Amino acid sequence: MRALLATTISLGLLLGCVPQSPHTASPSDAQRAPATLQGAVGAPCATAIPARGSGAVMLTELPHSIGAVVLFGLDGSFVATAYGYPTGAQWRWWELDNDGTVIRQFEWRWQGGMLQSPGGSKVVYGDVMDAVSGNTRLLVRDMSGSGRVLAPIHGAPVGWLDADRVLVEAFDQPGVIHAIDTVTGTDQIVFSPPAPPTIKADGDTDWFRLSGDLRWAIFVRWSASGSLLRQDLFDVTRQTYVPGVTLGANDISVAPVGDVALWLEGTQVRAMHLCDRRVVTIGSVTSSGQLVTTRWSPDGRFAAFSFGVTDEQTGPERLVIVDLHQGAIAEVDRPWGFIRQWSPDGRHVVLSRSGFHGPASKLARFEFR
Repeated sequence: MRALLATTISLGLLLGCVPQSPHTASPSDAQRAPATLQGAVGAPCATAIPARGSGAVMLTELPHSIGAVVLFGLDGSFVATAYGYPTGAQWRWWELDNDGTVIRQFEWRWQGGMLQSPGGSKVVYGDVMDAVSGNTRLLVRDMSGSGRVLAPIHGAPVGWLDADRVLVEAFDQPGVIHAIDTVTGTDQIVFSPPAPPTIKADGDTDWFRLSGDLRWAIFVRWSASGSLLRQDLFDVTRQTYVPGVTLGANDISVAPVGDVALWLEGTQVRAMHLCDRRVVTIGSVTSSGQLVTTRWSPDGRFAAFSFGVTDEQTGPERLVIVDLHQGAIAEVDRPWGFIRQWSPDGRHVVLSRSGFHGPASKLARFEFR
């Protein structure tokens, strides 16, 4: 599944995990790593990514009725939510307490995008600035306060650089990323897409994936038929492609914090820091069908791979959770949905299935050990 940046959502059933056989990184892992990555290894520049074997994950569904949009901790509630359909439903909000009871209902008119900060203390969102053109602006709201204008940018929040600076992509500047300080309002352009390394063919699609520390960007090119054609590493600081580095044909996902890159190579889960490109095989997973989504927790600790297409009646075939802090992997067979969003504290997730009018979602407690 091709996506620049994404978020997620998830109710009372206990799901087990399929334990992985213990795995420890060894020289043989490096030998199995792609030659293109081996040849581009640099001096160690970060703490080594651990590879300690299997973990266990538990998803406990909760009795909360939630829609496509979810915020945690708004106005002191456990969760606030709005639906995406029919038209205008996204403006009708419900706040729920810990047991799913509705605390209050209210109207909140927003447009274009909404993103909660990693610590959960604020949310950045858009609203209509010009009814004729449909242009939006950005506002910021503390979770216990009201909204205030942040910037007159017709765009959407796509990530966070830290607790206060939100990353925004303007609709009229595709690929250009602004970092806006939600305290001072300072606006700084932190990334402008460079020219691609080669000229693309008709129908090809190009974009960049930025590392969480904004030091690196992965150039990605897809064909019109949906095949991954190439991935190249761009050094944002030096404003140049890293010579001799071709990142192979496995779709790479980048953590929202730091410079960790993660991907599946067959049944092997591999990771590396982009600064030194020392590949670590964290472990192996059960052979599965199509990889559909990859989602990260806000702190970059967890990544979730979801296999198998979903619909309103069917969840994914399998969910694989990778704990980058422990270097551990756990699997869940036939979960209700894929992980679409983590709570700021990492204790809850939004599980979702694809639906005709947007995602169907449930809330679940998340435990990894």
